[in-house]
Amino acid sequence: MDARRIGLIAFTSTFVACAQDPAFKKALAEDPYSVAQEQAFALGRVLGGVRRCEGDAWQRPFHEFMAAKRKRGLDDTQTAVIAALVGGAESEAIPEMLECSAEGLSRRSAAIQAMRADW
Repeated sequence: MDARRIGLIAFTSTFVACAQDPAFKKALAEDPYSVAQEQAFALGRVLGGVRRCEGDAWQRPFHEFMAAKRKRGLDDTQTAVIAALVGGAESEAIPEMLECSAEGLSRRSAAIQAMRADW
């Protein structure tokens, strides 16, 4: 066996071992882009109700979210995808968020406030 083949086998074995390591899996799960994708979907589902019931009030939390994602290191392409995900998720707003009442406003505000802690 030549040295390159041995090196390739060693590299592959190391990669497979790392991929099975819980710490490695956790690091992937904490990737800022992956996390932002999940958060974008959740935020969009709330902002759909904000847009419907409160008009332009959706813009402030959206811009705060996007600024936080840029601070976490997302590049222009990634932030564009995240923005599109937020917009797409608005169409899947949960019924509780679409209720245009004082209770609905309270639920939307509480949901956004809870999300801000993780941005």
